[in-house]
This record gives sequence, structure tokens and C-alpha cells, in this order.
Amino acid sequence: MQPVAVARRYARSLADHVETKPAKPAETAKRDPSRLETAASELALVVRVLGADPRIGRFFADPSIPQKNKLAAIEAMSRKARLSEATRSFLRVLAINRRLGALVSIRRAFEEIKDERLGVVQAETTTAVPLSAAELTRLRDALETLTGRTVRIRHQVDPALLGGARTRIGSRVYDGTLRHQLEALRQRLVGAH
Repeated sequence: MQPVAVARRYARSLADHVETKPAKPAETAKRDPSRLETAASELALVVRVLGADPRIGRFFADPSIPQKNKLAAIEAMSRKARLSEATRSFLRVLAINRRLGALVSIRRAFEEIKDERLGVVQAETTTAVPLSAAELTRLRDALETLTGRTVRIRHQVDPALLGGARTRIGSRVYDGTLRHQLEALRQRLVGAH
């Protein structure tokens, strides 16, 4: 199986578990989107901790180290970081299945799944000059009105655009750049002759 497919499968499993886990054993499961945010922040923390020292990655990847030592290390890290039981269990499953090396990809896939379920879309906006916080807020509000969803903006600067903004949400591109408008005008003038 492809590493991306593996990461997505584990991420979806974690999302399903944390989102629908019943508060008490006797209760039926209720969807709770806030648990997705908690799990996402805990995964990000674990990725930072495990990525902080290459020796930690080698420790978990080394097949000569007994599984009980790896599980004890996960338990100690989980207690120190005050991770939820869901994240703690998830890390144990990853260790048992020798998938801790895929944690960065799993975290990325989990973020995508979380955003899908919470109705958040990513927008990549490129402008010729940096935007102020107020301009970014106005742009985000306009995009949220346009899409009907919560928008998270990644902003880049490209002076070659001359002016305006180009925004991509999924496969759709909204190009209001001066460069694009000048190219469209040129095409109309060439077509007229």
C-alpha cells in the first residue's frame, strides 16, 4: 500500500475515533468536532517532540529494541505532554504496527480530514505586495461569503503580478491580478486584428 494511503487510513481512523467516542461507556456516540481540534494539536506536539532529536526516531525504528521499551517511552511522553487517552492509544497502535515513522504524513492527512469535516477550506492567495492584517481579514471575509465555508488563507508575495491578487481554493482559481488583466486585454486586441 502507498505511504500516502497508509497515512490517510490511519488519520481517518483516528478522526472517526476521536469525533464519535462516547463521553461515558453507557452513552451512545455523539459527534464532537472540538475533539478533532484537540487531537490535531496533540499530533502536532508529538511530531515536534519526535522530530526534535533524530535519536528518538532511530529508537522507534530500531527493530532490536523490545516493543515494551517503545511502549514505555510512548507512555512516559504521553504523561509528560498530558495527551488524551485517544492520542495515547493511537500512538501505541502506531508503535505496535511499526508506523511511527509515518507520523508526519499521518498528521498532514489528519489535518486535511479535520478541515473537511469542520467545513474549512484552504485558500492560497498571492499578491504583488504584502497585505496588512486588516486586508487579509477583508479578503478572508469575502472568500467566506463566496464559498459559504470557513477559509484559512496562506499568503504569498510575488512582485511579478504587478498588482491585485490571485487566489486558489481547491482547483478553482480567482485571478484578479493586473498581469492577468493586461494579458486578457492583449488577447482581445490581438483577436480584433
